Amino acid sequence: MTEKEIIASATKQFYKIGLKLTMQDVAADLHIAKKTIYQFYASKEDLLIGMLDFGFGAIQEQKRQILAEKIPYKEKVRKVMIAIPDQYAVLDFRKLSDLKEKYPKAYKVLRKHLENDWDPIIDLLEQGKKEGRVQDISIPVLKIMVTASLDAFLSTDTLKTSKVAYNDALNEMMNIILDGISEEKNEDHK
Repeated sequence: MTEKEIIASATKQFYKIGLKLTMQDVAADLHIAKKTIYQFYASKEDLLIGMLDFGFGAIQEQKRQILAEKIPYKEKVRKVMIAIPDQYAVLDFRKLSDLKEKYPKAYKVLRKHLENDWDPIIDLLEQGKKEGRVQDISIPVLKIMVTASLDAFLSTDTLKTSKVAYNDALNEMMNIILDGISEEKNEDHK
């Protein structure tokens, strides 16, 4: 049994039942004793942290692949900012809304990833500014806006109650960032 297999099973259980998944659910899915999982993860919260670390590692790898693609700049910015590997695209991330309250250590790890995994995006935006593809914006302000939005998408039930899918919310956020909210042509911010 490997950590990767345990994470894959836990992710599958999360897909089915969200944060209500148990170590027993994962063990039953893998046809192993629960104590085998405890050899890798001391608690359910540690397992959730492992899932987050593994998932964000996959997201960073996806970002590297996107950055290597020969695609239009605007599309590259969109894709790299909301990168979700295929194996996670089917997950309903709105099910994480109770993470902050029930699993504070795991929530802290989630926040760390949201706040710290920005280097490829910052490099791409800085390149865009030099090439005249991006306005002279404050990248730290954009980072705060996006991080706060992602945190709200994941840690509140707003998307659930609004019946907005997580992926739809990501795309709408990027539409607003890349195209703005005004139907009027940019008139130097009049």
